[in-house]
Amino acid sequence: MTVFRRTPRGNTLLLLSAVLISLGIVGALESQAFLLYAGVGLFLFYYASKLLLQLKVKALDKLEITRRFAKRISEGNPLEVEVRFVNRTFVRLPLELQDSYPPFFRMKSGANAAMVQVPAKGFSEVRYKVTPTSIGSNAFGPLRLVTRDIAGLFFYERTVTEDFGSSVEVTPRGRELTKGVLTAVAMSTYGGSLTSRRKGEGLEFADIRKYEPGDPYKRIEWHATAKTNRLMVRELNAETQLNVMVILDSTASMAFGEAGRTKLDYAARAVASLVSYLSRRGDFVGLTIIQGDRPASVLPLARGQAQAYRLLGALGGLTPRESSPDALRSAVLRCLAVGGVKGKTLFFVITDLDFERDLLPLKQLLETNHEVIVVSPYTPLFEAHGLEGLDKVVYSIQTSHELKTRRGLLNQALALGIPVLDVGPDDLFPKLVLQVEELRRKGGS
Repeated sequence: MTVFRRTPRGNTLLLLSAVLISLGIVGALESQAFLLYAGVGLFLFYYASKLLLQLKVKALDKLEITRRFAKRISEGNPLEVEVRFVNRTFVRLPLELQDSYPPFFRMKSGANAAMVQVPAKGFSEVRYKVTPTSIGSNAFGPLRLVTRDIAGLFFYERTVTEDFGSSVEVTPRGRELTKGVLTAVAMSTYGGSLTSRRKGEGLEFADIRKYEPGDPYKRIEWHATAKTNRLMVRELNAETQLNVMVILDSTASMAFGEAGRTKLDYAARAVASLVSYLSRRGDFVGLTIIQGDRPASVLPLARGQAQAYRLLGALGGLTPRESSPDALRSAVLRCLAVGGVKGKTLFFVITDLDFERDLLPLKQLLETNHEVIVVSPYTPLFEAHGLEGLDKVVYSIQTSHELKTRRGLLNQALALGIPVLDVGPDDLFPKLVLQVEELRRKGGS
């Protein structure tokens, strides 16, 4: 879209030239002839400025513009944006530019609005850095360019939109949970270790027993052998491999709130942390994203670092959409069809769980011998996060009536055998890990 307009100064000059010409003609006196000459001179200057600007207009239309930036960054890292102008004409271009970076980014250094001189047969660059405040796909807006004539009588505007409003994907930053911290939390919760109860090949020490033919020599315990005068071997806890499928609700209700602090933001960070954790353990992990009125996006179960990168990329492309009544049911069916679900799988369903209709497809998962755990980011816990004193008390009173409806829904879920975990910003990821390790202790998938 291009616009060619007069400035207030140009309107004033045109009006003044018309007035002077009119007075010079009406006066018809030799002493007033200078008014006529001045009016004509101003009009010629006005017209010449317009003609000269047209040369800049043609050069601006031919200007080659590129915007360069990383297509994917991790949350918390700055994004460097470079806007480059290449002028292949013989006209020097003074430009006023304003670049529209994504709305959920904030400026870190440089400026997205500037005055730029693009030399004839040359190029210029503008660089700035912005930092994201929210995960998911963030779109750049148009680039606005303005050039003016030397007297500022006219301006020409070019708005670059076609093939220029590309997006950057912001992947959530995973939270690290060390083995010592995890063990301490789990011991206080379960009263036992997190290793599998099954004996076999693994890394965790379980017991010492008498040597039997066929035991590997590398597991001989020489100190115990010396004390008992009998050949003894170490017994290890088996490494249990899990299948974990995360069903993440990315509909609009999950993304309501302050940028960077929504339920979807916290959920995506928790999933990213869980993916990193499971990948290090060698587990199979997949991701199904509920996209409202669109078919669910499914990344089948797989393991390894390449799978972790794929899942993080999917989290970086989250775009909240309006929900549909059967969104969860459709997502579950699509997950079972193309998600590579074979054998017993632990399903984490991260959703608001606001409606009773969402319980039926989860019940069907249980009936097919899968483990299902609903992880529900409870809205009051997130909205009250950060409130203190009287503000927190007032908010608790306002939301107390919602608890009755919520309890009724939770009771229905428990009656169907579906555990529901109400989580807030601080305990979302730890609760995911504890549920994973509880399943591992029971023997896994």
